[in-house]
Amino acid sequence: MTTPEYKPPVLKFPPPTRTATVRTWQQQMRDRGWHIAVDGVYGEESKRLCANFQMEHRLEIDGIVGPITWKATWEAASTTPPQAPDRTLQRGDFNNEHVRKWQRQVNNRGWPKLQVDGDFGPQTESVCKELQRFKQLPVTGKVDHDTWDAAWLEKVPVAAM
Repeated sequence: MTTPEYKPPVLKFPPPTRTATVRTWQQQMRDRGWHIAVDGVYGEESKRLCANFQMEHRLEIDGIVGPITWKATWEAASTTPPQAPDRTLQRGDFNNEHVRKWQRQVNNRGWPKLQVDGDFGPQTESVCKELQRFKQLPVTGKVDHDTWDAAWLEKVPVAAM
């Protein structure tokens, strides 16, 4: 897909920005695999996810969609996931560094906020299932290799790879 023309004003919060351009940006973020509402309102959550996108893609982290972030939303290559753990993570795992890292990443990508505590309890299992449904993976509630990678990988155009 070709990057659509960037049309000012920049997308920022506060105050909330409400334009068709916001909806276009949100839809592209969602198409890349980020868990974002496509509602046409650039508010606090859009700003947070924009800043996380900027951090992952080594852009200036300001939470504002200007020309550089706009272009990267369509053209930046996906980041490489960190090495997956040797075993599947599942309910009952506690004080686990891999669970903590996965919890932090799904929070960064927009899933419901998890307490980043390394404990794989019912809330982590629920978010895991939601991510698996969204990414069209088998819904097991366990973080296997594919579910681990899915928390980091984005769908990007071949030209961006």
